[in-house]
Amino acid sequence: MGTVISSGHTDFMRTNPDMRYTGYFSRGFTLVEILIAVFILAIVVSLVMGSFSGIYEGAERINLGSDLHELGNTCLNRMTKDLQSIHVAAYPRYKRPDIDDDPEIYHIKGEKRSSGGTSFGWMRFTSMAHLPFNQQVSEGIAEIVYYVQQTPENDFILRRADKLYPYPEDFEESDTDPIMCEKLRRFDLIYYDANGREYDEWDSESDDMAHGTPRAVEIRLEVGTEELSYVFKSRIAIPSYRYQEAKR
Repeated sequence: MGTVISSGHTDFMRTNPDMRYTGYFSRGFTLVEILIAVFILAIVVSLVMGSFSGIYEGAERINLGSDLHELGNTCLNRMTKDLQSIHVAAYPRYKRPDIDDDPEIYHIKGEKRSSGGTSFGWMRFTSMAHLPFNQQVSEGIAEIVYYVQQTPENDFILRRADKLYPYPEDFEESDTDPIMCEKLRRFDLIYYDANGREYDEWDSESDDMAHGTPRAVEIRLEVGTEELSYVFKSRIAIPSYRYQEAKR
């Protein structure tokens, strides 16, 4: 018979049987090494998630900014059309009313009014820019009113009332009036006379304004949140106006 030659390795495994199961050639991870690996993995995951979170927040901020910019521009464009279409009674058709006369229906009145403890612009005027709703008559000289309301969420909205003749003697706010602008933070109207002087308020039927109408109206509008807001400003020349009489 041939001679079987045993290798040194075989002899070693025979003489050390426990080494066959204790990983003589490959050693397992210790608890410390596993904890270090988990710690490193947690850091990597947190960095990756932080990057994605920053991307999402940046995208949301961009979308919010785009919405606010569009909201402000739409509101400003609507008011520009309204003011450029203002209708007033001009001389010689206009007659300065006596004490017992009815007030002129085609007038311009602007003042400051408070809503939720904050002062905003308020304006009432007549314009050819009537916007019909449902089955309403589509043409005519409308009385338009801009006013601000506070919402139950303590935000502010700008509404636009639009009524055809006969106009109400005393204006009343209504929840059915269309919302022209949301997320309102500021709304001011500045009136300019023929000499460029500024006024916070205007009444075309008052002696203080010499029964004239403004030559221009400047809109100052801010929309947004505490974190992000946009400011819009535009001065609109009024094509139809009544010059101010010399004071008697």
